[in-house]
Amino acid sequence: MGGGGGSPPGGMTGNATTGGGMGGGNSTGGGMGGGGGGGLGNLGQGTATTPSFSNYAENSEVCLVFMNSYSGEGGDRSLLYDDEQDAMVTSVASNCNNTVVIVNTAGPRVLDAWIENENVTAVLYSGLLGQDAKVTHTIAKKATDYPAQICLTEVCEFSEGVYIDYRYFDSKNTTVRFPFGHGLSYTTFSYDKVDATATNQTALSSKYPTGALFPGGQADLWDEVVSVKTKVQNTGAIEGSEVAQLYVTFPAEAAQPTRVLRGFEKVNVAPGQSGDVTFSLRRRDLSYWDTTAQQWAVAKGTYTFSVGASSRDIRGTAQITV
Repeated sequence: MGGGGGSPPGGMTGNATTGGGMGGGNSTGGGMGGGGGGGLGNLGQGTATTPSFSNYAENSEVCLVFMNSYSGEGGDRSLLYDDEQDAMVTSVASNCNNTVVIVNTAGPRVLDAWIENENVTAVLYSGLLGQDAKVTHTIAKKATDYPAQICLTEVCEFSEGVYIDYRYFDSKNTTVRFPFGHGLSYTTFSYDKVDATATNQTALSSKYPTGALFPGGQADLWDEVVSVKTKVQNTGAIEGSEVAQLYVTFPAEAAQPTRVLRGFEKVNVAPGQSGDVTFSLRRRDLSYWDTTAQQWAVAKGTYTFSVGASSRDIRGTAQITV
């Protein structure tokens, strides 16, 4: 994910003026830091909302609030939010009109308890490198928006099938806080027209693969069959990288999610310049599992190839009929 607009030193300020986006960074621990003329520095760890918070906040030019989430091996995370952490943010924000929240988490974290607070000017979602990364999960508005809830029994049954994360939210047309693949940058990008070309029409004419069987499936599952191309232009004033994402919509016969991620490419582009982006799709990428035939199958009909900056920020599409 990326920081705010403008130059890197002004990234946080830029974020505040463009609607409170999310950015990348690194943080440890939990607590609050103050900055400005007083040089207050680190104000400690923990989530207790002590009276000293308001005293420090009132005298700071910017207040940094750090939070994280517990995670580890051998167990699921038990919460998608933390009431004490959320109270800490709102307490600081009520006394500081330039509050920046740094979230360090191993997975989704619900932010809606405070993200629309007018005094929260920026959110940096850390654990990601650089100012050009993208989130690998959807950040919902509420914990109950997620399809699977915390399972506290020895045996858990999951019925989502292939409708997990963004696929589920798309199927329900649910409004989310930040979509899968979202991320900001210090610069901006535009996308050119998307072109899709069938590079092996003969292979696509067969519903089932016919190649020899090897570990991983029949050999021709890995033949390239479609090439998707576009250009990404840097429309800002700073050099930066964009992660272009390719999503495929299958014909109705396949009974697949609205869009399925089938590729992503990072391109570094200088200001005013364009970079080429090419996705090579194999037969397996355009196949669904036929439960009756117990084989990977290519559906007949129209495939739509969508390229964009996130699962819900599609910049262009192209189609191929099989």
